[in-house]
Amino acid sequence: MHIELAPWLTSLSHRLYYCMCSSKMQTTRTDARVPKPRHRMIIALFGVLVVLLVAVIAVGSVPTVCSSCHTMKPYATTLQQSAHKGVNCYSCHLAAGSWDWPTFKAAELFRMYPSALVGAKPSGAITSISRAACLNCHAQVLTRVVNSNGLRIDHAKCAATGSCDKCHANVAHGSTTRWSREPVMEECVVCHISSKAPHTCDTCHAGRVATQRLQAGPWQITHGASWKTTHGMGDLRYCQTCHASDYCVKCHGTVLPHPIDFPATHGAQAMKTDAKCTQCHDRTSFCDSCHGMEMPHPQGFLKNHSSIAKSSTDPTCLKCHLESDCTTCHETHIHPGSTDGTLGTNVPRPSGSVQ
Repeated sequence: MHIELAPWLTSLSHRLYYCMCSSKMQTTRTDARVPKPRHRMIIALFGVLVVLLVAVIAVGSVPTVCSSCHTMKPYATTLQQSAHKGVNCYSCHLAAGSWDWPTFKAAELFRMYPSALVGAKPSGAITSISRAACLNCHAQVLTRVVNSNGLRIDHAKCAATGSCDKCHANVAHGSTTRWSREPVMEECVVCHISSKAPHTCDTCHAGRVATQRLQAGPWQITHGASWKTTHGMGDLRYCQTCHASDYCVKCHGTVLPHPIDFPATHGAQAMKTDAKCTQCHDRTSFCDSCHGMEMPHPQGFLKNHSSIAKSSTDPTCLKCHLESDCTTCHETHIHPGSTDGTLGTNVPRPSGSVQ
C-alpha cells in the first residue's frame, strides 16, 4: 500500500506547493498594484495642479479678467470704444492663428504672470498683428476699392503685402497704441511716382477741396502761413506731386531736389555769381563743415595753400580735387604765371625739357 500511495502523495504535494506559490505571487502582484499612501498624495497633488493650470489658462483668456488686474486695462477700455468691440484679444494677437496659442499662453504663464506677482507692471500689448488675422474678417477689402473718411484706396494694388497695422495701428486701441501709425500720403506718392501711377489729388482723395487738404498732416507746416521758411522741412521728392519740375528753379536757381550726381557737380554751380546756395544752406555749418575749410576758398588761398595742404594725398583736399591737380603744377612745371596767389594763364612746359 505504501508503495502504491507514494506517487499519489508526491503528486498531491506538488499541487499544494504550486497552489501556495501561485497564491503568494498573486498577492504580491496585487500589493504592487495598490499605490502607497505617499504615492496617492503625489498623484492627487499633480491632479490638482493640472486642474488649476487649466483653470488659469481658461480664465486668463477672458479679456475682462485680464484687464481687471493690471495695466492692460486702458487697452481693454479703448477696445470696447472701438469698432472692434467684443472681439477677443486672441483673434488678433495670435500671429499664426490657433497654432500660435500654446506659445502665446506659455509666454503669459512664465513671463507675464510671474512678473505681475512680484509687483512689476506689464508694459502692454507688444505682439504685432499679422496680416492673416486681419483678413480673417476683412478679406473683402482685397476685392473692391474702399472709400473711407475721404480716402480712396485699392488694397489689392496698394497694400498687397505687408502688415495692415502699418496704416491701421490705431483702429482697436486708439491713443494707447505704442506705435501710432496712420496712412501717410508721402509714402503713397513715392510709390505712385516710381510706378508711373496717377498721383493727382483726386486719385485718392474725395470730398475735400485743396485748401482743406493742406490743413492736415505735414502740409499744414510746409504750406502754412510761414511756408517760405518752412516748406523745405518736407521731403522735396514729393513737391512734384503738385508742382511742375521747374517750379523750384524760379526761386532757387537750380533743380530741386538736387540730382543724384549733385555732390560731384555742385562746385561749378556754387561758384557762379548768381548762385543762391545760401538761401537754404548756411555757409559755415553746411559748406565749411563738410569741406573742412572755408568754402569757396577765400582771396589769396592759392598763395597760402601749401601751409594748409599736408601733401598731395591730403584727404581734405581729395574731397574735391584729384591728386593729378597737384602734379599739374608741382611736377610737370606748368606755372600759373603769377606770384600774387591768383591763377593766371597756364604756360605749358617746353617740349623736350626735363622735369
